[in-house]
Amino acid sequence: MKPTAEVLAQYQTVIGLEIHIQLQTQTKVFASESMSFGEDPNSSVSAVTYAHPGTLPNPNLACIDQMLRLGLALGCEINPYSYFDRKNYFYPDLPKGYQVTQDQAPLCLKGTVEVPMPDGSSFSVHLDRIHLEEDAGKSIHDQDPHYTLVDLNRAGTGLAEMVTNPDLRSPEQAGAMLSEVRRIVRYLGVSDANMERGNLRCDANVSVMLKDATEYGTRVEVKNLNSINFLQRAIQYEVERQVGLIESGGRVQQQTRLWDARQQKTYAMRDKETAQDYRYFPEPDMLPIVVSEEKKEEIRVSLPELPVSRFHQYVDKMGIGVNEAMTLIEDLPFATYFEQLADRVGEGKVAANWLLGPVRTYLNEHDIEVSDYPVTQENLAKLIALVSGDKVSFTVARDQLLPACLEAPQADPNILAEKMGLLAGTDQDELLVAMQQLMERMPDEVKRYRQGKKNLAGFFVGQMMKEFKGKADPKAVNRVVRQELEKDS
Repeated sequence: MKPTAEVLAQYQTVIGLEIHIQLQTQTKVFASESMSFGEDPNSSVSAVTYAHPGTLPNPNLACIDQMLRLGLALGCEINPYSYFDRKNYFYPDLPKGYQVTQDQAPLCLKGTVEVPMPDGSSFSVHLDRIHLEEDAGKSIHDQDPHYTLVDLNRAGTGLAEMVTNPDLRSPEQAGAMLSEVRRIVRYLGVSDANMERGNLRCDANVSVMLKDATEYGTRVEVKNLNSINFLQRAIQYEVERQVGLIESGGRVQQQTRLWDARQQKTYAMRDKETAQDYRYFPEPDMLPIVVSEEKKEEIRVSLPELPVSRFHQYVDKMGIGVNEAMTLIEDLPFATYFEQLADRVGEGKVAANWLLGPVRTYLNEHDIEVSDYPVTQENLAKLIALVSGDKVSFTVARDQLLPACLEAPQADPNILAEKMGLLAGTDQDELLVAMQQLMERMPDEVKRYRQGKKNLAGFFVGQMMKEFKGKADPKAVNRVVRQELEKDS
């Protein structure tokens, strides 16, 4: 039986994540064949990946560089002397019968990920390690009613496995952590982190304990969660399942479980002993990795500012809303475009409004990235200056001038606005006459305004802007409208 909210509130959830990040390199981690998504099954596998007799692995230095970028960005201790191990187990999609990984001497130790939350707060997740290993192939269960199919194209691709401490306390925190890791690796160019393609996957270790308890409960591992939504749902289900077992007098069994997205539940894959015997031993065919201080410094100076740092800057220094800031930091090109625009505009909130409004609408409609947006930050800033200087109304700038800039992105917005006759040129006397005529045509609305329906001012402003085809100065229109409506009221 599903426990009630009152019962669940008596328990503390404890979560640790093992995040698998496929490194963005041209070839695999120990073999020379390339691997790209969508190739014919088993078409990108070599004798090295199969571990045929006489073949030798050769470490891909680009994978090691990517690992160093990730480790240094997260404040990890870089092991100056690390090596590879063989993790021995049999599974159909592991052609060697063992996985080359790092057990005793991982490349990156410790480190911290600061994770922003939708309410503007943040929390820290401490890392145990980030180690380099090779991926297995892919078992396919849904293409044949009788057999499991195996595609080994992915076997041997480079993986960074990030292992966290059990610092997470809710499905929402776990989802936010995975989202932040996805942003970070994209900022660093370490991975495209495409979860639909399996380039970012996650295992969750979940346990529950009474809030006044001093020891963690029995841990259950839920494997191969390939979406943030699945991660959160699987954790929530597992929490309810474990609490329900305990409350009914049962005992949580240490297991490896899988998530069934159709039934929205986890199910047992295998029982798990306290420690599995993978018969680890050092990989005999490869030399240790030695990382110099010079190499670390070379990579450290090339690192970009991380998304969470930008998030705090946008919220705390620019006064941008939390939701808007979260959108702005989602990928590095978008954040870079915004910052360069904000520098030119001189006002972060104004730049954010344009980028998250008209610009983003165009990007979505044309299914392009901001790097392909035709209008440069310089010209967009000039367009925004026309609005800020009351020379063009926002509506005219958005609906007429911006489309013209998109058609002629090299043209100066000031010159375009002048050629198109969009510059505000209405004087005070014209506005007064137009407003007085409008009030004569709409005496009932004037009466209702003066009886307390003050929101009708917006109606009159709209009518005035329509009268002048959007070319009048909105501030001047507002001033004249309120001035005339308040007379004799």
